[in-house]
Amino acid sequence: MSSTRSRIARRLDVIAVVGLAVWLSLDLTGRALFGSVPWPQSVVDYRILYDSSRLVVETHQYPPHYPYPPPAVAIHAASAVFPFAVSATVWLALTGLAAGASYFVLARTLGLHRQPGLLLLLPLAHLAVAYYFQWDMRSINCNLIVLAAVLFGCVALVAGRESVAGFWFALSIALKVFPVLILPYLAWSRRWRAFGWAAGFTLVFWVAVPALAFTPEGALAVYDGWFGQLTKATNPEMKQIHPILISLDKAATHAANGDVTSARAITLGVCGLWVLVGLAGAVACRVAHRTDPVSVFTHVSLLILGTVAVNPYLEPYHLVPLVVPAVVLLAVAADARQSASLRAVALVAFVVGVAIVKWSSPWPLRGLLVNAQALVLCGTAVWVAWARVNDSPQAHVITSPARQNWFAVLFQRLRATR
Repeated sequence: MSSTRSRIARRLDVIAVVGLAVWLSLDLTGRALFGSVPWPQSVVDYRILYDSSRLVVETHQYPPHYPYPPPAVAIHAASAVFPFAVSATVWLALTGLAAGASYFVLARTLGLHRQPGLLLLLPLAHLAVAYYFQWDMRSINCNLIVLAAVLFGCVALVAGRESVAGFWFALSIALKVFPVLILPYLAWSRRWRAFGWAAGFTLVFWVAVPALAFTPEGALAVYDGWFGQLTKATNPEMKQIHPILISLDKAATHAANGDVTSARAITLGVCGLWVLVGLAGAVACRVAHRTDPVSVFTHVSLLILGTVAVNPYLEPYHLVPLVVPAVVLLAVAADARQSASLRAVALVAFVVGVAIVKWSSPWPLRGLLVNAQALVLCGTAVWVAWARVNDSPQAHVITSPARQNWFAVLFQRLRATR
């Protein structure tokens, strides 16, 4: 690249980063600080986290519609020691930092900052997930904080810092149960040290922290209350009357016009697709190079998104991890080392993913649309992460996926991991 073109590309990088920062800042502060409801009453979800966590600490009883696990309650309560306006400001800042840190980690770890012009991919990727980011930032929930913790854990895992990775993964599981499949992933991919650290920190968060926050006897009562909340959250009648949920079950029931058999068939069909993608990811992560960040990002995000997508308590902000396959697909599409067909597949899948989420539809059908988007982005990301040219030291390089015997290549990789 000539020096002139390089300077122009670098300026475009600056514009892209600034533009994304402004976009995120407006979504973070626009409604919260300048909306029709004055601050801090404008913060919907954090008001619930603030009041409910304090109530659980004081009474050891769960209030209705507060399904957060006991370690998350303790963390929420720790942020609620200040007056509400102060605590809400801190949580607002943490949410914004988590959103920015997630993009920073993805860009730096995937090397987008090394080639002039590639940072333009970040605001493009945000097109696919802005809807989910907006929900989390406007309500100030903790999904972006969970995402940042997971990504920090992935980076530490790639760098071989198993104890650090274990801490971040355990923290993410403590805040939301959705990332829990990271633990079997670490064992399945034979990252035993990371698994040990993650399991150890998980015990700290789930046993020691509640015991300190609620006393040992109080912790037992809190856990009993949490199990009761989980039972209520999965009650079929509650799912149908909830005003916000975009769950797969709710969408399937609407699409089937209330016919139970047809709705169940739709749900099982979508779940079956997730199982297939999950099995593909299980095989791919087994043979992927341990220090390949694309593979680690892709497989970890798949485990979270698959769990989230079929969850009966699905809400829009739970899908913020879709930013990971979105960035991965664009990064592969922009990688000149890859074959034209692979780059085209990655780009088309990203465009389809954006088109799906931008397609206007009745709210009760939203669960089917977000599942379709997540399946397209995650499924394609798993494939391109496996098939692309990989410059990791011990990785198998596929120079032209269209001309390879895929089963022979897979067999060779599996043998190499024994």
